[in-house]
Amino acid sequence: MKIITVALQKGGVGKTSTAVSLAVELARSGKTIIIDADPQGNATTWLNIQTMEYEFADLLNGKCTLEQCVNKTSTENLFIIPTAGIGGELKEYSENKAGGNQGKIKKTLKEIAKNYDYCVIDTSPSFGNFERGIFYATNEIIAVLQLDEFSKDGLQIFNDRLRAFIADNLEEDEARPNFNKIVFNAKDDRIAQQNIILNQFQALKQHGYNLYVIPVDQAYRKVQSAHIAVQDFSGTKKETLETIRQLAADLI
Repeated sequence: MKIITVALQKGGVGKTSTAVSLAVELARSGKTIIIDADPQGNATTWLNIQTMEYEFADLLNGKCTLEQCVNKTSTENLFIIPTAGIGGELKEYSENKAGGNQGKIKKTLKEIAKNYDYCVIDTSPSFGNFERGIFYATNEIIAVLQLDEFSKDGLQIFNDRLRAFIADNLEEDEARPNFNKIVFNAKDDRIAQQNIILNQFQALKQHGYNLYVIPVDQAYRKVQSAHIAVQDFSGTKKETLETIRQLAADLI
């Protein structure tokens, strides 16, 4: 099993787009589950889980079994543990209960993942107790950025917080989450400033980071409203699909 978390403490950068597209791609290679760990429930909406008896918060609160919480998706080999964005309980759990239950969060995620080849977690734009609990269980962390003036600061803040979390909470013999993959989402070749910023990030390759560039692609808006994967939409840019395939291949 492999637990992959898509994260960054900034909203609107394309975390859910990356998480869902990656999960669909990984499902072509093995049994995959995506966990919607964002109280907004966007991954759940995208994958068209319209009715659910239980959500992720119910599992964490002990109100259901793992089997009761897992839903099938329309993609072969892909399953989801959903979150009800409107009226859901995950926000309350993450804000009020996660601080004393980080060990339980880790144990729950490990229990989920052992039944799958790949487990992809879509997180909220936060770095709180709930997200720290997720990082305890994570094998790989993928950061998603957009190429603007704030991206460098955003990545630095996230990296500093992650390093501090690891130093303060993990013993030397404990497995550490691997963080060396950065996705740059919605790159527009018409904007010269984005090319300049991307070139500045290229230096990270010397420190072992892998960079993945997804072009600005209107297909994402269309597939989200149609509740299908970008891989199943004929209008998706070739560069988008190639980047997703390369990211999945590097994780495999």
